[in-house]
Amino acid sequence: MGRGVFLNVSGGGHVIATYGMVGELVARGETITYYEAPKFQRDIEALGAEFRPYGPIRPYPGPLAQYPYHHELDLPPVMTWIALEWLPRLLPEIRALKPDYIVHDSLCLWGRVVAEKLGVPAVCSVHTPAVTWPLLLRVGRYWRDMPRMAARSHRSLRFFRTLARQLGEEYGVEKTGFIDLLSNVQPQTICHAPRELQPYGETFGATYHFVGSVHDRPVKTAFPFDRIREPFIYVGFGTICDPGPAFFRNCLSAFAGLDYQVVMILSDSTVPEDLGAVPSNAIIWSLKRDGLAPQLDLLPRASLFVMNGGNGGARESAWFGVPMIAVPTTFETDTISMRIDAQGAGTRIPPQRATPERLRRAALEILANPSYARNSRRIGDACRASGGSMRAADVVLQAVRG
Repeated sequence: MGRGVFLNVSGGGHVIATYGMVGELVARGETITYYEAPKFQRDIEALGAEFRPYGPIRPYPGPLAQYPYHHELDLPPVMTWIALEWLPRLLPEIRALKPDYIVHDSLCLWGRVVAEKLGVPAVCSVHTPAVTWPLLLRVGRYWRDMPRMAARSHRSLRFFRTLARQLGEEYGVEKTGFIDLLSNVQPQTICHAPRELQPYGETFGATYHFVGSVHDRPVKTAFPFDRIREPFIYVGFGTICDPGPAFFRNCLSAFAGLDYQVVMILSDSTVPEDLGAVPSNAIIWSLKRDGLAPQLDLLPRASLFVMNGGNGGARESAWFGVPMIAVPTTFETDTISMRIDAQGAGTRIPPQRATPERLRRAALEILANPSYARNSRRIGDACRASGGSMRAADVVLQAVRG
């Protein structure tokens, strides 16, 4: 049996997407060492893998745009800075492990560099939409937004060029362009979405494996399930794509007075006191105050999911046939939101247009039209048919052993 090393970024969706694959590899007799932030230690060890923390890192010194939402042009300098911080420790540690293969996230530049420097076969794990130049050339919205994005991030991009030169000089890394840093491609790539959720999915060839994985991660919480009255509208954005207090207040105003309960999960920037008067039909759960929400226990009972358009939330919602209102805050979530809309599984509302009136109108339309739930269920069926964690493990082992 072999030894694998997993390296990921510390976004919850990115890490959780790999749990099924890790568990399946362990079940097949593989020894897995997983580097991550300490908050994931219990989950990773429960899968039978060895957990190793990344360790401390100096604060990122470069400029970041002071806007509510960061975007893809902020990522290259941040990821390069992290790689330069961690590589001096990771390279000797992982060399000592003598891994047979490495699995790293598509944003995990340090994973690609470790694999290259050690000459170890690697597989890329993609939680976001897979990104290639042909894809970007097709997405007109990306090019329309590019001047505004570049104006916001020109200082970050200048700093990135400095870091990229340093990475090249110290580690001989040549692929440090924009797409390289957002994709970190390998000969085989596992995409956790089904092809139906991948923008222009038909353009991706046989080296991209769309496995549609959804991992049922038990979450122990004191969530007040006894207070839920169906039908209900579920509102949840997670932590990375945080829409802020005004958005959550808009949702409460939009759904007040409807014959639906509202179950609302507040992101880190918002606490219950920010909401003002809460309608009697709403249950409020705060990630900052109450901890993780049991999303996979809530979604099967929900009639509608108001979310950020992220890949993980879209997969999980479709898995249970729940239609969606997607309010994207980044290029990544925008592309998935457009796919949700195009597939007829929900509707996309830009954040600046997510007024109470617009949210209420969209919710009433979706709830009154069963075709949205049918189309969401169709995507969920595609997830189940795509092979999930078993297929992902097959891809990893075939990439190593042929």
